[in-house]
This record gives sequence, structure tokens and C-alpha cells, in this order.
Amino acid sequence: MGVTALHIRLLMHFSMVLVACVQQSFPHAFDRAFSIIPTRLQLFEYEAVSFSCEGFNVSTGWKVKNIKESISKCSDGPVTSGITCTIPYAFETDSGEYWCEGEGGGRSNTVTINVNAGSVILESPVLPVMEGETVTLRCRNKKFSNLTAHFYKDDLLTRTSDTGNMTIHSVSEAHEGLYKCVSGAESSPVSPLTVRGHVILESPDLPVSEGEGVTLRCKKKGTHFDLTADFYKNGHVISTSSTGDMIIKSVSKSDEGLYKCSISGARESTERRLLVKAFHRETIFSHLNYTLLCTAIAVVVTLQMLVIGLLYWKKQLVLLEVKMNDPNKDMYTADKKKKDTADASDNLSDWLEGNQSTNSQPEKELTVSSFMKTAPTDPPPTDQEQEYSTIQFF
Repeated sequence: MGVTALHIRLLMHFSMVLVACVQQSFPHAFDRAFSIIPTRLQLFEYEAVSFSCEGFNVSTGWKVKNIKESISKCSDGPVTSGITCTIPYAFETDSGEYWCEGEGGGRSNTVTINVNAGSVILESPVLPVMEGETVTLRCRNKKFSNLTAHFYKDDLLTRTSDTGNMTIHSVSEAHEGLYKCVSGAESSPVSPLTVRGHVILESPDLPVSEGEGVTLRCKKKGTHFDLTADFYKNGHVISTSSTGDMIIKSVSKSDEGLYKCSISGARESTERRLLVKAFHRETIFSHLNYTLLCTAIAVVVTLQMLVIGLLYWKKQLVLLEVKMNDPNKDMYTADKKKKDTADASDNLSDWLEGNQSTNSQPEKELTVSSFMKTAPTDPPPTDQEQEYSTIQFF
């Protein structure tokens, strides 16, 4: 029983080590099929912010996480309903990147949330806006209302407003950038404004590793079917696709550059930069070390299980041999016979003492002879009984 329990424990530890090795060897990467949508990008302390995750299988559950791992204030365990996940009272320490992660696998893109302990924040769209739409940026000052606000794009003053609002009519890709506002003596954090044209090129937001597969997808606003698209890299046509997809099976550093696409009868998309990370020697060695460690642990655990199995098998053979020979039963029989003989001798002595004063010597001999004749005789002892008697004597 103990050996079986030890086998189970070893298997459990072995599985845990293998899982840890796999997780360390293959870091998480986001999937464009999943996305996270916050209710706001900037907020004051003690205000609430909510997140929703799209593309995940709700039945398997998902969590909102940041670099501090799971957000305990946001969700206690997997969320299995369609409601959003909320931090009811945010603090400045809650600022940072957030993403969604499914229990069944998959990870979304990241969004940056700024929780400002100061008095000024900038409210801006949380998602990319389409080209031609109207966009309003609002500068909030929790100490004063209707205070003049100055709006900056990429650290350059763009507009001054007495109402604290900045409206962009018919937004275009030229309006993309990092925006902030200054009200009174304080400045808000910066937030990005992303503009997408009617033709959209979907590409990885973060650098991809060499050897990975990359798909560029060209889409037209308002359509849900594939259209023939031309793909450009650094201003030159490199591919034409009837499905609107361009697949790079094994990306390399030479694939880096500015990409865009065009669909017949529509405008070109906004250029998107594709970045490729090269495998460094340290990364290769790190993966090799994890592989060697996992292999060594697997060999050691396997040898331990083999040795324990052999010991268990040998123990079973010994127990089987003992059961077949059954020496305990023989010893008990010999001991019982020896005890019966001793009891007969004691009875003879008592009888002799009781009759010594009344009977003569010949009669004693006759009586003794008669008693010995009538006394039951035991069969001659076996070799095993003689050996046991010798041991008892010593």
C-alpha cells in the first residue's frame, strides 16, 4: 500500500515539473482572435473601471490580469457569465497594462490604464476610431469646472479650449498620436488616439518572433466577405490575394517594414509596422537548459520508480515463499507435542510419589512398567522437531 502511494506521489510531482518546464519554455503570446475592452483609459483614484473580454469561450471562464497576476479585486476566480469585470475603487498603484486570459487557453492584446492621483485626466476613445468620424477629447479637472484646457499631440500644442473639450470633425490618420491636456498647473497622463481608414489592415500589434507564422488581413468597413486585396511593403506591391489574407509562414528579420493594403474601389489602409524579434543566443540556451532539466528530472523519477517496483516485486516473492512453506504451523505442532510429553512425565511423577509408601519395589517396577505400557506413545520426532528441541534446550 505504501509503495503504491509513493508511486502516485512521484507521478504527481513529475507531472507538475513537466508542466512548469513547458510553461517556462514557451512563454505566452497574445492572439488577435481575443481582445480586451476597458470602459476608460484614464481615471481618478477611487473611481471604477470595467473590462470585458471578447472572443473567449464563456463556459470555460476567463480572468482579467496584469503584471501582478490575477486581479483579486476584479474577479474571484473565473468569470462564467456575460457581465464585465470591474475594479470598483482604483488606486494609483493599479495603473499599468491589462489583458484577458482564458482558462481554456488564449490571451488578448494589452491595454494601458492610468489611475491619476492628481486633479487632471484626459477622456478619449478606448478603441480605434474610423476615418471620417467625429471624435471628442475631454479634459477633466476635479477641482475646477469649465476651466481653460490646452490640448497637446505628441507634446506639441494643438488647441486651446474654454470648455475643456476638443472636437475633431472628420478624423483622419493625420490625427493619430499621443494626446494629453493641461488644466491650471497640472497635466494629464497621455493616451493614444488610433484612426483606422475604411480599409483596415489587421496585423500584429507587438513584435513577433522569428520562425512564427503571421497573417495580414485586409478588410473593408461594412463588408463581411472576402475581397481581392493588394499588399504593400515599404510602398511596393509584394502580393495580391483573392481572400484578403497574406500569410507569412516563417517570418524573419527581412520581413520587417511598413505594410498597407488596398481594395479595388476603396482607399488604401493605414500603414502598419511589422516588427520581428530575432532569437538571441541567450534565449536558445535558456530553452536548452529547460529541456535538459526536464529530461534529467524525467530520467531520475523513472529510475526511482523502477527501483521501487523491483523492491515491491521481490517483497511479494518472499511473502509467497513464506506462505507456501508455512514454517509457523510446523513450529507450533512441534511445540505442542513437546508440551504433551512434559505433561505425561509430570503425571507419572505424581503417581509414583503417591504410591511410594504402600507399594514394594517390585510392585513399583511392575506398576511403572504397566503405566509405561498403558501410556500413549508418541511417534518418533521428526528432524524438524529435534532441531527445534535442541534450540529450546540451549
